Amino acid sequence: MGDLEPRMRAGDADRQKVVEKLGRHFAEGRLTVSEFDDRVASAHAAVYLDELPRLMVDLPAEPRPVPRPSGPPAWTSRAGVAVIVAMIMIWSVVGLVHGIPPVFPLLLVFLFIRHGRWSRRW
Repeated sequence: MGDLEPRMRAGDADRQKVVEKLGRHFAEGRLTVSEFDDRVASAHAAVYLDELPRLMVDLPAEPRPVPRPSGPPAWTSRAGVAVIVAMIMIWSVVGLVHGIPPVFPLLLVFLFIRHGRWSRRW
């Protein structure tokens, strides 16, 4: 008996997960009403975990959620800051050459400082 592993019993949460997945497949038109009813009844009657996967074997797997990148936005990285500073300098020089006061670039610098690095506390 050392080679045989005992079957694991299914819990209410396990059965509920399968019923929710079946509901999504039913809503998407992959199951008829009678198929859905039969599978839900089988899910609720399941005693062991190995009885649940067979209810989903002919249905497509659900797509995995796409992980969202964590951390600060790309424009707050050193390269992003360098690009923004270079753009502000270019706008300032072009503005001065054409006789426009550098109010707009200075406003951008203020907004960048105000909302860039310290925006995490908001």
